[in-house]
Amino acid sequence: MHKIVTGTIASAAGVALLLGGAGSFALWNASASSAATAVSSGTLTLTANNDGAWTDITNGRSATIDPASVLMVPGNTYRFTQTLVVRATGNDLTAKLTYAPQSITGDAGLIAATQKTLDVSSSTASVAKTADATVFTVTPSSGTSTIRVTFTIALPESATTGQDGTVDVGALAFTLTQTAIGSTGS
Repeated sequence: MHKIVTGTIASAAGVALLLGGAGSFALWNASASSAATAVSSGTLTLTANNDGAWTDITNGRSATIDPASVLMVPGNTYRFTQTLVVRATGNDLTAKLTYAPQSITGDAGLIAATQKTLDVSSSTASVAKTADATVFTVTPSSGTSTIRVTFTIALPESATTGQDGTVDVGALAFTLTQTAIGSTGS
């Protein structure tokens, strides 16, 4: 019986050496190249035209103003209108357009007391309001789309804070952020 066990162990060791040895056991393999081409990404850019203008629209007025030279008091409403250019290339591009609140600086009390609104329109892109009144969904046409933004800042008649303060809107900025395909959130 001892010979059978020794023979079995020797046979198993020989098989293991044959299977584990380099080049002693080969598997066939093959490869082929496809005829696929490169995939390129599109673009989405936003630039502001140099046509921004401020208007005092308090009580139905329509006077052009320089916000650096007027003193806002409770009841005043000022409107900023400008065109933006969206350049879009690619399929399924949709983006959210809004103003950047951090671009408005100055006295915290006066900033908090003001009401800020945004309106967006375009004849060359699809524009829709979201649940957030200051965010708009924009689906630009392929190529170039012109967007008109109207930003309004008002100090309500009921304001009791913000006297002798400053709201700096000189760096007012707008942002355009692509949304995922099929995203409907605000």
